[in-house]
Amino acid sequence: MIKRIILTGLLTLTISTVFSQKLRKQDFLNIEKSVYKNALKNYDIEVAKNAVYRILELEGEQSTYLDTLAYIYFKQQNYLSCLQVSNKILKQKEKKDILEFKAVSLEKLNDIKSAIDVYEKIYAINKDVVSAYKLAQLQQQLKRAAEAFATLKSGENLKFPEKLAITFPTAKKGQAQNVPFKAAYYNLMALTAYDLHNYDMAIKYYDEALKVYPDFFLAKQNKAVVKMMKDKLEKKNDNSNK
Repeated sequence: MIKRIILTGLLTLTISTVFSQKLRKQDFLNIEKSVYKNALKNYDIEVAKNAVYRILELEGEQSTYLDTLAYIYFKQQNYLSCLQVSNKILKQKEKKDILEFKAVSLEKLNDIKSAIDVYEKIYAINKDVVSAYKLAQLQQQLKRAAEAFATLKSGENLKFPEKLAITFPTAKKGQAQNVPFKAAYYNLMALTAYDLHNYDMAIKYYDEALKVYPDFFLAKQNKAVVKMMKDKLEKKNDNSNK
């Protein structure tokens, strides 16, 4: 009888202790999540980040707050840490926004080849012109002009965002102009055509860019240079045939 009472008491104590520990853990979680929300309201990113780390200690790396940590590092432009956290998340599940964090982080860390690999995945998922443009930019940067042109051609007939613009330099030093995305896209197609020594194609796409945005200074300048080179080459060929 006494043994039964002792065992019952121990069992009750064990259940009570486990329940108390779970309750205490949930209380801590609620506090940390409240700290995180209040820190964001006050634009205190460091306090928010520290709260996220404590949440992860309590919830483990399966926590959705791991995504939040990647986002915080991305916003802080801490690309090395963002890359590390993004890789952890992507080992569990492939997520489009995390892939984008990884791609940008690799690019900023100057690992262009790896960034291209990730942007290829993003373009396969998104099938949009913005992803095509970004991928082609990096391909051109690595002198992979044929790949860049093929990427741009594959996106040429997709829907272009109407309000998106990209900043380009103007004739005046220190000044810039916001160029509609579609004009910037055709400008990049022209550049890659030029890299492939297809001057007629380059001029064609510079003309397309200027149709969209006639004041596009860089497209005007580049078209003039290509046209001059083309005329020079044609003149040289004519002289050699005489």
